[in-house]
Amino acid sequence: MPKTRKGIPKPKQKSYFKEYNFEITVILLIGLGVFLLIEELEIKHYLYEIVKTILFFIGDIIKVFRNGTFFIINKFEISDLVGISLIIFALFLVANRWRQRMIERYELLKDCPNCGGNLIRIRRDFNHKILGILYFVNVKHYNCKACNFKGIKLVKK
Repeated sequence: MPKTRKGIPKPKQKSYFKEYNFEITVILLIGLGVFLLIEELEIKHYLYEIVKTILFFIGDIIKVFRNGTFFIINKFEISDLVGISLIIFALFLVANRWRQRMIERYELLKDCPNCGGNLIRIRRDFNHKILGILYFVNVKHYNCKACNFKGIKLVKK
């Protein structure tokens, strides 16, 4: 057990800024207030201009969306829009089914299917990275030490 020194403990000294933080803040606020009273900066005018510019920018963005929506509505009929929406939804369903089938096909890879040997993880190819992005899965690339089998395993994120 380490020995502790006996004696008068020295008080810990705070830094100058920690000890007088409140006073420094008050002096700075008073100085800023006096400066703003003396100097004519027209802060209200500048704030008004900034807020006005931001609001007009937001209004312009809304106008662009409105004009685009009116263009689409005027260019296409409602039946065309419904038809396009149905086709897009059907393509989404097909892509989702394709993803599920790919995951079911490549999710069970524990041992080498050729020789039953142990598999080790190796670096993925560029194609495997693209496959992972397209199907929203983690692609794991394996290699067998015994027979040089290479395979992948797809794991849902």
